[in-house]
Amino acid sequence: MVAGVHLGLLSVAKGKLYLFPIMCYTPMWCFFGESFQRVGSPTLCFLIGLQGEMGMGEDREKDNFRALREIVEGLGYECVGITLGNEERRAILRVYIDSLGGILVKDCETVSRSLNRFLDENEDYVRGQFYLEVSSPGIERPLFSLEDYRKFSGKKIKVRTRQEIVGQKRFTGLLLGAGEDGTVLLRLETGRGSDEDETVRIPFETITKGSLVYEEQDKQDKRRSS
Repeated sequence: MVAGVHLGLLSVAKGKLYLFPIMCYTPMWCFFGESFQRVGSPTLCFLIGLQGEMGMGEDREKDNFRALREIVEGLGYECVGITLGNEERRAILRVYIDSLGGILVKDCETVSRSLNRFLDENEDYVRGQFYLEVSSPGIERPLFSLEDYRKFSGKKIKVRTRQEIVGQKRFTGLLLGAGEDGTVLLRLETGRGSDEDETVRIPFETITKGSLVYEEQDKQDKRRSS
């Protein structure tokens, strides 16, 4: 498996600070204190953390984080998506950004500072203690909207659903697109030849997580275009 380079900026909001070690398995750039450092795979590093409960309010997806999206887009970047959830008892507000020329560390820093300023001035927008992470989408780009599933038709993806569909909750296959009725069409490989591959219709509202799947062909196509 090939690990992709991932740019990100991790900062802290609303809480007392302390240091704790973690193992970083994805190569990425992170913001530590006042400087950026590259952490690799695997690397033991120290991140700035929070003390206390990682509580999150009921308004955690208020207007699909419209205010945060507007800040990102106002700075000239595409807001790929925003997630808020718990990872190993830590609440993380993760903002994915992109641009035609790609994302550099300075881009993550620019967006993070603007978002931090807004969140400091609007403390009730996201309640409780949390980390703010701004990053590029990476080579296995997350899919957030029906438009994403239309845009990346023809690509291999993986999705996870809230409830079982044809007896399973996890799917990997070729994305055939998304219909007007709000369903995502996915061709599943059976291993018995393309004539016997199965096509499944997945209601978009049941998808809890979706992303592209990196393939060696993607790397070769990128080299040809460079």
